[in-house]
Amino acid sequence: MDTHVGTVDHAGQGDLTPPTPTEGTTQVPIQVAKHEGARGRLRSRRPAVLVMAALVLLLLAPACGASGGTAKPLSSEVVDVTVLDNSFNPETLVITPGTTVRWTNKGKLDHNSIVAVGDLKFGVDAKDFGPGKSHQFTFDKVGEYSYYCSLHGTAERGMTGKIVVTNDPKSVGTTPGTQPVNMDVVKGDGVVLKVPAQFPTIQGAVDAAKAGDMVLVSKGIYHEAVKVTKDNIVIRGEDRNETVLDGEFKLDNGFLVSGANGVAIENMTAKNYKVNGFFWTGVKGYRGSYLTAIRNGDYGLYGFDSRYGQFDHSLGTGSPDAGFYIGQCYPCDALITDSESYLNGLGYSGTNAGGNLRIVRSTFRDNRSGIVPNSGSYEKYPPERESTIVGNIVYGNSRRDVPAINAALLLEGDGIVSAGGIDNVIERNLVYDHDKAGILLLGFPDGDKVWDVTGNKVRDNDVSDSRVADLAMVTKDENLGNCFSGNVFKSSTPANIEKLAPCTGPSAGSLTDGALGLASYINATDRPPVDFKTMPDPPAQTTMPDPLSAPWKPAAPGNLPTITVDVAAIPLPTKPS
Repeated sequence: MDTHVGTVDHAGQGDLTPPTPTEGTTQVPIQVAKHEGARGRLRSRRPAVLVMAALVLLLLAPACGASGGTAKPLSSEVVDVTVLDNSFNPETLVITPGTTVRWTNKGKLDHNSIVAVGDLKFGVDAKDFGPGKSHQFTFDKVGEYSYYCSLHGTAERGMTGKIVVTNDPKSVGTTPGTQPVNMDVVKGDGVVLKVPAQFPTIQGAVDAAKAGDMVLVSKGIYHEAVKVTKDNIVIRGEDRNETVLDGEFKLDNGFLVSGANGVAIENMTAKNYKVNGFFWTGVKGYRGSYLTAIRNGDYGLYGFDSRYGQFDHSLGTGSPDAGFYIGQCYPCDALITDSESYLNGLGYSGTNAGGNLRIVRSTFRDNRSGIVPNSGSYEKYPPERESTIVGNIVYGNSRRDVPAINAALLLEGDGIVSAGGIDNVIERNLVYDHDKAGILLLGFPDGDKVWDVTGNKVRDNDVSDSRVADLAMVTKDENLGNCFSGNVFKSSTPANIEKLAPCTGPSAGSLTDGALGLASYINATDRPPVDFKTMPDPPAQTTMPDPLSAPWKPAAPGNLPTITVDVAAIPLPTKPS
C-alpha cells in the first residue's frame, strides 16, 4: 500500500436502490440480516458495465478469494456485504451474535477495511481484497463496530460501514438522519497558504487550512495523492500547465475530497494516477475550474454522491471510463460547461444522475462513445433523469485506439445516448461522424431488468454522417413519451422518426417501420485492450485569468454556480475548423 499522505480514490457504485432522497435528507442504507444458511445471499451484480450488464454478467462472475482479519470457517448463519467502488452495501448491517459476515469485492478496484470503532480485528488489507475476492468474520460479541476503506474515505466520511451486533435486532432504529444544506454565501476571506514557500507539500497546506483559506501551489511537479477533509477551502495552482500532480502510475488519486463541503480546485493538472485525477465524494458544494486530467486509470473529473457542483473550463483525456462523471445524485444541481473530453472510453458518463444537471457548451470528441447518461441498479437513486444536454459539439466518438471499460466498448460509435433515461432534454447539439448512431434513445438492459427510456425530448439538433442512423430509438414495444422535432438529419430508425414521435401534434407511422434492434447498436467486448498509460499529452491549455491575484471563493452551495448559463439562449454550435 502506498505510504503517501492522502492516497486513493475512484469510481463509486452501490447496488441498493433506496427511495429518492428529499431536500435535506441523507439516506442511510441499513439492513437487518436474514440468515439464509451456508450459501448466504451473495449478490452477483457487477458495476463494471453501465449498459448491457446482462450481456456480460457471466464473464464477470466473481471468484471467492482470500480471507482477512481473524476469519472463521463459514457458519450456518451467513450474511453478505457487497463492496463496490465507493460503498459497503448495506452500509449498516444489524446481526445477532454468532453470525458470519462475508464481504465480497464486486467493484473494479482494490479496497481495504480498517476498524475505526470496536475491539474486534475484522479488517483486511488491500493486497488481499482485490476485485472478485472475499473475506469473512464471525461476530460473537454484542456491540457496534464501525469500519472504513482508507483508500476511498476516512473514519468519519466517504466509504464507511457499521456492524451492529445485538440480541434484539428489532430494537435498532432505521430512520434516516437529516443533514440540512446551508445555502449561505461563503466568502474567501481567510489567508493564503503557499506551497512550497510555507509548506513543502500540498497535503501539509491542506491539513493546515481553515474555512475561507486558499492553498496556492507554485509551479512544479508534485508526487502526491492529496486527501481533503476541510470544508470551504480553495486549492489553486499558479499555472494550469506547470502546476502538476503526477501519480507516476503508483498513487491512486490526485485529489480525493471526501465529505468536505465547498472545496474548489482550480488551475492545475493531475496526471498518471491509478484511479482518478480529481474526485469529490459525499459533498454538498464542489467546483473544478481550469483543470486538466491526463491518463488517469478510471475518471478524469469525478463527482459522486454529491450535490451542488460545477466543472468548467476543464479537460479530461486518456481515461478508460470517462473524462467527466457525475453520478448517484438526485437532484444533482450541477453544471458542466466550456469543457472538453477526448481520448477516453466515454466522454461523459452519469449513472443515476439528474435533476438540474446541465451539460452545455462543451466538446466531446474522439472517445469510444460521447455523452452517455444512464440508469443502473448498481448505484443509488435510479433511474437517470432530467439531464439537460444543450449546445455541445459531439463528434468522432468511434475511436478503437483509446482505453475503454466494457461499457464504452459496448456503446462504441455513438454520439449521445440516453440509456434508460427519463425526461432528458437533448437540444441544439452539433453531432457528426459516428459509426453507429448520432443520438440514440435506448431501453437499457440491467440484469433481469430493463430501464425504459421515456419522456426524452430531442429537438433542433444538427446530426450527420452516422453510419447506422442519425437519430435512433430502441424501446421494447411502444414509444413511452419520447419525441423528436426540428432536427437536421438524413436517416433514422425507426423510419420517419419525427412523424412517428413528434414533440407537438399527432403521430403517424409504426415503430416497426425500419426499426433496428439492440444488436445494431452494441459491439463485442472481446477486443485487445488499450493501456491508458500510452495515451498522449494534450497541448497546453488555457490557464485561468490572474491566478496570483484573482479573489478566491469556496464552492459552497450558496456560491454556485459561478457562471450564469441561460440554457434557452445557447445557440446551435458551428463546426470547428
